Amino acid sequence: MPKLYFMERFFSFLQSTAAKLKLNKYSITFAVFVVLFLFAGESRLDKRIGYDREISRLEKEIEGVRKEQSESQQQLDALHSDNETLEKLAREQYHMVKSNEELFLIK
Repeated sequence: MPKLYFMERFFSFLQSTAAKLKLNKYSITFAVFVVLFLFAGESRLDKRIGYDREISRLEKEIEGVRKEQSESQQQLDALHSDNETLEKLAREQYHMVKSNEELFLIK
């Protein structure tokens, strides 16, 4: 019963508004659907804007990861092709030494 009362009040409001503004029922119906489309349901305007921002953020993140992947692939190719680069990496990052060398770490 309360829903019915609300609907009656709503439609009487629309009719009085239409009479004041001299609008026909089709333009009122169109306006109601536009408002519902913009502010209700899964395709709300604010949700769409949020989704667009999320998509932009994720695309930037993907671009950064691809750039990092490219740099890592270049380093890997350099390590496979050049023994001096591989030796330098082993000595600097993993503190590896040859059998006749001693290692002194200074911090």
